Amino acid sequence: MKKRTCRVLVVDDSAFIRQYLKEIINQTEDLEVVGTAADPLKAIQILKKTDVDVITLDVEMPNMDGLDFLRYLMKFRPLPVVMISSWTQANSDIAVQALALGAVDVVAKPTLGLLSGMEKIKTEIIEKIRTAAQASIVRSPLVAEPPASPDSTALLVKSDGLKITTDKIVAIGASTGGTVALTEICKQLHPDVPGLLIIQHLPAMFTSSFANSLNQIARIRVKEAEDGELITSGLALIVPGDRSLTIQKSGAKYVAKLGPKLKDSIYNPSINHTLFSVAQVAGVNAMGIILTGMGDDGAAGLRAMREKGAYTICQDEKTSVIYGMPQKAWENKAAVKQVPLSKIAEEIHRWAGIK
Repeated sequence: MKKRTCRVLVVDDSAFIRQYLKEIINQTEDLEVVGTAADPLKAIQILKKTDVDVITLDVEMPNMDGLDFLRYLMKFRPLPVVMISSWTQANSDIAVQALALGAVDVVAKPTLGLLSGMEKIKTEIIEKIRTAAQASIVRSPLVAEPPASPDSTALLVKSDGLKITTDKIVAIGASTGGTVALTEICKQLHPDVPGLLIIQHLPAMFTSSFANSLNQIARIRVKEAEDGELITSGLALIVPGDRSLTIQKSGAKYVAKLGPKLKDSIYNPSINHTLFSVAQVAGVNAMGIILTGMGDDGAAGLRAMREKGAYTICQDEKTSVIYGMPQKAWENKAAVKQVPLSKIAEEIHRWAGIK
């Protein structure tokens, strides 16, 4: 008898996908499908009478789409969710929205050659379900009622990233759960905050949409990084998926240098790769932050930053969806302080001298 430690509910309107996911999940020793549903309404009925640890969820389904169901879950019964859908560049905004609503991760379902395509991503699906099972899920801040219209002055102070230059720089690395964490941080940042580099583990098709979503809620500018771009105050650059990024000094300013995907790293973009560069180029004028995520990417780079005199912190365990990356940074003595998510923007302001 196989030992079952993670109970999975599969929600997808395709009978083939439901059966395929059930088979590959039940073939593992630590996962078990305890139910399948063709739409969210049937899934709700299963949840009422069955203990579930992780849900795999499609987007386009009858009766209620996946995003509406995700909102329902995060409000009434927060559970780890892995979105499995036919993501394309055209609907990558939906993937980013799903992550912002609280989904732990997303998997791109093949659009052609379904069986052979699913076989290629089988390992990815299993690993992301396992990661989701370790996630600490709380109600997503985006599930709450939307706030009143933003004060007009808040819109007017949105920086164009060029009015004020600074020789300080903030580098933030994140993975699983990072999209929600970065959303909360960016909403709180002052328009004159030093230039930021954000290294979030995301596929290439999602980083531009994620940057756009942050830009809509922040008082700073947020965009996907371009090669040769100046890193100035009031501007946050997100490293594109499947690329690498380092920085160079140009007078008192910093310049982003994009490179190809790293062949010797399982992470692209690589947090370590960027943080090593920041350590060498910016030294004491840099601040490094490691947020929620699985694995150890960023721990070595953050340690290098600390050794060069940078101020380094990591997210605390209580507010991390996955404590893996912050824990490794802390154990590696890379971070001088563990900070709850709600206080990280405040920590950036304090370091930058912003009141």
